[in-house]
Amino acid sequence: MDRWTKLYSPLIGRIFLGGFFLWNGIEEILNFSGTQNIFLAINNLPYPTIFAILATAIEVLGGIMLIVGLKTRISATVLILYILVTSTLFFSSSTSLTTQLFLENMAVVGGLLYVTAYGAGSWSKD
Repeated sequence: MDRWTKLYSPLIGRIFLGGFFLWNGIEEILNFSGTQNIFLAINNLPYPTIFAILATAIEVLGGIMLIVGLKTRISATVLILYILVTSTLFFSSSTSLTTQLFLENMAVVGGLLYVTAYGAGSWSKD
């Protein structure tokens, strides 16, 4: 493996993975009423506002931790669980759009599984 790949590929991969979650979390903060409405739409979900706050915190903090490379395996595992739970809650219908979004989420899970298996790589706090 060449030096560039070993030094920079893990960092760039973490920036893309973490940036995905950080961006979504920031959008959820900026449109928090919309985020709350998403959780309100789930039948029988107690305390939807608390779940909206928790989801936003997981995305923002998990994204930052991945980018920085801090507790990378733990944060990637938490984000995997988060995606699996939210995918089962929100993608219950089988339209082509929801199927596409579900498959995209599974691709992100694949990247996160890679991080849990091999760690943060270079340029990290781990």
